[in-house]
Amino acid sequence: MVAKPKINISKISGIIPVPQKSLSKIEERINNAENTFAVSETVKYQHVLLIDDAVGSGSTLNQIAGKLKKKGIAQQITGCAIVGSFKGFDVVTDV
Repeated sequence: MVAKPKINISKISGIIPVPQKSLSKIEERINNAENTFAVSETVKYQHVLLIDDAVGSGSTLNQIAGKLKKKGIAQQITGCAIVGSFKGFDVVTDV
């Protein structure tokens, strides 16, 4: 089996890290995800599969996908979650 390349996505440590699951408003989740992850890659791919362990609103997947597109790392991105939940807030569906 051939190993697939991996993109380095780093979790940025802040003074007080806030878990996404503790936030109840979609705006808070988007802001937290935007300021929590960094993408330092320069390699370009046509299609990237972005995998998350758990998705509530989709904010983390969406913000990271936006960073990958903004840096020109991927033309197309597919998001996949191992576990999902819906807690009454809108789910982010667009990058």
